Amino acid sequence: MSDLSVSDYISLFALLIAALAFWETRKTNQNQNQLTSREIELVRIQISKAQQDAKHDQTAQVSARLVKKSKNSWCLRVFNLGPAEARNVRLVLSDDNKIIQDETGSGKFPMARMEKGQSVDVLARVFIGVPPKEEIELHWEDASANNRRNKIEITI
Repeated sequence: MSDLSVSDYISLFALLIAALAFWETRKTNQNQNQLTSREIELVRIQISKAQQDAKHDQTAQVSARLVKKSKNSWCLRVFNLGPAEARNVRLVLSDDNKIIQDETGSGKFPMARMEKGQSVDVLARVFIGVPPKEEIELHWEDASANNRRNKIEITI
């Protein structure tokens, strides 16, 4: 065995430093790759959320409920809760409809357009013997889709 010189010790020390630097660089690159993958996933989530928000902003939500106007006066209030305009809003009544007065409904519907927050009232008949609940259907179009519909069970 030969004796190691000072330059040999310096070389071994430099080799050790290079190995540690290589190990740390490799570990940093792995961490950077993981971070990049997470950033890509975050951007995908943000894009998806933005697309959902854009679709929601184009969607009208037409609904209805019975409202008591006075002691003996009721009406069906049809309204748009969505952020977008509803077009060609139609009220579809069942054949055995007993609550909504067809004459007043047919005079107001179809509505060419219904803005966000807008509503329209249709006279309703509430008397002894009328069923306590009845199903109606609303049809409309908006920027997100055609032939949108909402079935609602109105109750007294």
